[in-house]
Amino acid sequence: MSNSPERKAKPFAEAVPSPQESIKSRKRQVVCDALSAAALELFLKHGFEAVTVEEIAQTAGVSRRTFFRYYQSKEDVMVEYLDRDGERLLSELAARPLDEPPLLAIRNALIPAIEHGLAQPELVREVTRLLRETSALRRALMERRNRFEERIAALMIERLDTTGDDNTPMLLAFLTRALNDTAFNAWYDHETDDIPRLVDDLISRLYTIVAELPPEFNRLRR
Repeated sequence: MSNSPERKAKPFAEAVPSPQESIKSRKRQVVCDALSAAALELFLKHGFEAVTVEEIAQTAGVSRRTFFRYYQSKEDVMVEYLDRDGERLLSELAARPLDEPPLLAIRNALIPAIEHGLAQPELVREVTRLLRETSALRRALMERRNRFEERIAALMIERLDTTGDDNTPMLLAFLTRALNDTAFNAWYDHETDDIPRLVDDLISRLYTIVAELPPEFNRLRR
């Protein structure tokens, strides 16, 4: 019998949306997917700065008003697209056993999330290049990543059975995001199919840095 803490499922009424909510959700997803695909196509072809909201809406087959019903700016379209990888990582991390040590849980969640994110390597390469070339996109993405870290921290609070006064969950959340971002950038610079080795190498570097701390650092921890 497993000693892992039991995860409680959400009540059935909360888990299943009403038919009206389902139709509304599907409609929103169809429009968002169309806008996302149109924006990505235009950004990669012409560059982020050269593309307008009107062009995105026209390519997606919707009006400018419809665009602003779903997004506040063209940055938001791209950030939501990139957020899909973050949602996958959150899902993987939430599924890890609660008795698994935090860093091991992060490692075991990162590997499948990154592998999934790299399912279309050429597209990932083009999107990464676009991000590196566009400061406005990077700023928009950083704002969203701050909220992403807060959601990871909430998972870590549950995992560590601690309170909001403990800085450890937020530290682990920042580390998770940093490892994820660094892994994608390392893949871009040194393309590899061995994602477990890539992630393990990054974590090993962390251990090396900590091991090289001077002896007086241990005294400060007491």
